Amino acid sequence: MRKTNAPSLLFPADIPELLEEFHDLFQTYERFQDRESIYADFRMDRKRLEVVFPLKEHPIHGITGLRAYEKYDDQGCVEKYDYQWKRILPKGGIQATHISSWGNEPHDAPGTPEEYRTETEPHHHHYDPADRRKRRENWTVRTLRDALLFVKEYIDSGREYTG
Repeated sequence: MRKTNAPSLLFPADIPELLEEFHDLFQTYERFQDRESIYADFRMDRKRLEVVFPLKEHPIHGITGLRAYEKYDDQGCVEKYDYQWKRILPKGGIQATHISSWGNEPHDAPGTPEEYRTETEPHHHHYDPADRRKRRENWTVRTLRDALLFVKEYIDSGREYTG
């Protein structure tokens, strides 16, 4: 893996392509009626994408989903992203449902504690399922497809993600 933090354009997720590529990863649940579900009226327009992909049940983490948020700039490129692998049933607070997440919200303002800064700023990975505040470098997950590939490895193998 080549580690670089050189600026690059991030393009919006191609939902039809991702649905085809990862169709075996997704699952519907009668008890999951989220308005942002890929199987409901999720939000996607020229300014943003907000969607939850319900995933096949994981033997350890249970019923999980990948929540994706992308905000687009005037040229249509991804300006901000946040991808969260989380428990979707039963519903709960952010820490109780967190498994792993990736984003590019900057944490480089003066006075930011050193433990929240990363070499890949603004890209970071909330890697610890037990403590969402913990962050580390994010060299590899910067698109929705990258996040789905990461999660797929754990869903398909049934291995526990421990950070």
